[in-house]
Amino acid sequence: MREIGSLIKYILRGIVFIVYFPFYLIWQALKFIWTYLIGVPLQWLWETIILPVLVFIWKIIIIPIWHYIIYVPFRWLWHRILFPLFSLVWNNVLVPFLKFVWYYLLFPLLYYVIYYPFYLLWKYVLRWFYREIFIPVLRVCRLILKYLLNGLKWLWLHLVYYPVRWMWKTFIYYPLRWVYRQVVKPVLVWFKGIFY
Repeated sequence: MREIGSLIKYILRGIVFIVYFPFYLIWQALKFIWTYLIGVPLQWLWETIILPVLVFIWKIIIIPIWHYIIYVPFRWLWHRILFPLFSLVWNNVLVPFLKFVWYYLLFPLLYYVIYYPFYLLWKYVLRWFYREIFIPVLRVCRLILKYLLNGLKWLWLHLVYYPVRWMWKTFIYYPLRWVYRQVVKPVLVWFKGIFY
């Protein structure tokens, strides 16, 4: 019986891995693009251009308008008229009504209809699925992504970087250095000897 349970568990892990890994790979690529290709230029744009303009507009235009046209009149209206009226309505009407609604309607509905079934679902189904299926699949996805990135790095180094570096040194850098040392530098030394 235990072998059948392990077999079902591994089959479910395989199915969840096949479904989940492409989304995980796309998410990691989008996170890399957002962090390094979009976030850094937007941060520079924000700190260099947008933030100083917004600070200037805020301090010179918005704060005086807010203080003298909105805040001071509304503060007077609130202290003299609105707060006493709201206080009277809140203490004598709303608080008793809200207590009744919470204790006799909302709390039983939320507890017995929504919370308790979700608690049972989590305790007996979803927690097992999370612990036994999703976490191992996530570990395998991370491991495969690590090996995939290492393989891409190896391919980049051995198929692009090292050959280009070898071609650069062999066909451009060393010949140019030889020409400079054997041809250009002696001619420059000769010209220098003529004029000095």
